[in-house]
Amino acid sequence: MKFPESITFITDEVSQELPVITEFIREFRLSGIELRSFGGRAFKDLTPADVAAIGAASRDEGWRVYGCSTPVFKCELDDATAIAAHREIFKRSLDVARELKCDLLRVFTFFRSVNPSDPAKQRRVVEQLWGLLELAEGSGVRLGLENEHSCLAATAEETSAILGPLPADRVGAIWDPCNVLYVPGADAPTPADLARLGSRIFHLHVKDAVRRSGAVRSGELIAVGTPVGVGDVDWRAHFRALQAMGYRGLLSLETHWRLEKIDESLLHLPAGHAFSHGGEPASRTCLHNLKALLETLG
Repeated sequence: MKFPESITFITDEVSQELPVITEFIREFRLSGIELRSFGGRAFKDLTPADVAAIGAASRDEGWRVYGCSTPVFKCELDDATAIAAHREIFKRSLDVARELKCDLLRVFTFFRSVNPSDPAKQRRVVEQLWGLLELAEGSGVRLGLENEHSCLAATAEETSAILGPLPADRVGAIWDPCNVLYVPGADAPTPADLARLGSRIFHLHVKDAVRRSGAVRSGELIAVGTPVGVGDVDWRAHFRALQAMGYRGLLSLETHWRLEKIDESLLHLPAGHAFSHGGEPASRTCLHNLKALLETLG
């Protein structure tokens, strides 16, 4: 893994505005983006004009859209109405991905509830994901399941259990070690998580945070975002493990930290100008840190 060849970033961690995003790509000589909220609109609300503008810029500038970060299945597993609505979001997201020549759609595994590792719940999640695969049949678009502390797949063990019955060429993990820090009672992320998931990792999010020991609010362990490399994720060890595994996917910066403090709730429901405020300088700091970490690998 080398900088900048192995690096991309989530757009709204830098800006909601295309000129700023484009200049950031040029500055760091990056080859593309992961698209989330844009123009002040959440991914699910992007307009045809938004998508056309991003597509034109990617063609003109010669960069790619490596992933589309949908909110699909960030809803209750028992809410049939919400699931139907999310399937419609997925259909629109497929259209966006095809227009942008993107082959990876990020999806989730439903809101977390008691006994998240219950095999019956996991089977129901797998059934719903098969439904998305049927919608995506023939599109060439893969599904990336992001582990998320608020969802049923939060740890490597939970993610692996859900991925297991699904086709490895069409469904993989968008693995985020830092998200494990927000899971109550979970051990800190380690390279062993990477070994458990192995070749099922399609894409990897890079951010960092520090756990506040013993701090609990509404049943959740609180962690606070930090610059990459100074939090509780041992990124140097993770990068060594990825290198040893022969990982060929991308590292996608998801800064989730600001020089000026913003409401922590915005970090977990990222969308719009308030979320992106202060993101550009914070992301620049994190990319410099990431570059330095990768250079230590040789």
